[in-house]
Amino acid sequence: MLKKTSLRVTVLVTVVVTALVFPGRAPALAAPDLEQALDRAASYLLAQDKRQDKPLTPWSYVALAAAGKSLANTRAEESCAGLLAYLAQSPSASTADYCTLVFGVIAAGKDPSSYRGDNLVQKIQAAQLPDGKFADNIDGSGQGENGEQVLVNAHIWAVLALRAAGAPIPDAAKAREWLLARQHDRGSFNWYLGETSPDVDSTGMALMALGALGEGKESPAVQKAVAYLRGVQENDGGFTSWGVANPESISTVIQGLLAAGFDPAGEQMRKPGGDPVTALLDFQLPDGSFAHTKGSGANEMATQQALLALAGVHSGKALPDRLAEQAKSSAVPVPVPEKPETKEIRFPVGAREYVTVEEGGRRRVEKVDAAPFIENGRTYVPVRYLALALGIPENGIAWAAETKTVTLSKNGITLTMFAGGNALFINGVAQPPLDAAPLLRDGRVYLPARRVAEAFGYEVQWEKTSQTVVVKSRN
Repeated sequence: MLKKTSLRVTVLVTVVVTALVFPGRAPALAAPDLEQALDRAASYLLAQDKRQDKPLTPWSYVALAAAGKSLANTRAEESCAGLLAYLAQSPSASTADYCTLVFGVIAAGKDPSSYRGDNLVQKIQAAQLPDGKFADNIDGSGQGENGEQVLVNAHIWAVLALRAAGAPIPDAAKAREWLLARQHDRGSFNWYLGETSPDVDSTGMALMALGALGEGKESPAVQKAVAYLRGVQENDGGFTSWGVANPESISTVIQGLLAAGFDPAGEQMRKPGGDPVTALLDFQLPDGSFAHTKGSGANEMATQQALLALAGVHSGKALPDRLAEQAKSSAVPVPVPEKPETKEIRFPVGAREYVTVEEGGRRRVEKVDAAPFIENGRTYVPVRYLALALGIPENGIAWAAETKTVTLSKNGITLTMFAGGNALFINGVAQPPLDAAPLLRDGRVYLPARRVAEAFGYEVQWEKTSQTVVVKSRN
């Protein structure tokens, strides 16, 4: 049973997460009425940002960014800072709230891996449990009555937030397997593990995450989920959730269909009275906003979620991909490292020492307690000794055991890698993947020397006769 104190938050998370947008593989719709509806909704939110005495919720700014609108002179960053302050009050804050913050920070043009001294991305990565599920709460705890894990939507949201940040999932295979195992016989999903009844919103959300995890249009799980949605679709093309027809549920289904590779306005999803896109537009009011239910007034959540759906259909691009493009265009260029004093470093394979050659030819032998080795044609060097030899200070060498993350920092350059993974980031920007992943052996991390050395201004050579890795500074 879910803790009563968590129920309100959990229900809110379930509703808010419907705003997520994911890949638009189906052809984008370019009808003038769709673009006009998008612009009117965006104009409404921008006007509200100026009109009210507090920021909009982070998702409103994410929706504006997804629609290609400038967030300059808005209160987007203030909205994110407020959510961060709220999360800082509780070490067991919900994982879903941290994911919301990641999306908001990216939309605001900031770096979620280094936001006001906090690495939001690493916290989400560390929340993945041994069975592959991302925990209900960021500290790994669950929101069940006895602390058990009960929230499917926390898992879904974490998958999508990491995709948006361009960060790897520590164990993507297990994350996919865990989610697939949560599907009901009819193809539906539910946000709460203790509930077996079908839920439209949760099914749409699950399709988004399945798309991110590599389940495409031909996937049996995807086909079952889409068949379920088609079976419960209303005659006007829309969807009902919690007993009420609403744009939030329609938006979620649109995002799920796009993720699955289906056209939400296509023949397969067309009913006599319309399709999901036309049904969504029926909720738009004259001022550009959207109502939560027909006959009611403007609603910020309904407007932001409708805008996210319209932006996804219009652009044909995933929200995570659009935000990643924005982050790349606004990123500070990787600084050129200072010329190192050490001219050459020699790491003999199997030897518990390395030699440095400094300016003027001075040689110095350093003893080590772990030796380089060769595996699968690649030479691996202990991370600490390679880093120190490259002039990286002790406080610039970090190892996070929970996420198996190596972080090296020097002269404004921060390099991030993952033991067992091929991802490489420099100053938060994804680089071409490594052709040899860092290894964890006997409690020590060993790195492929070449890419690390090159990132800090060195080049690597291999002396076959002496079986030595030679790292030299660039002239």
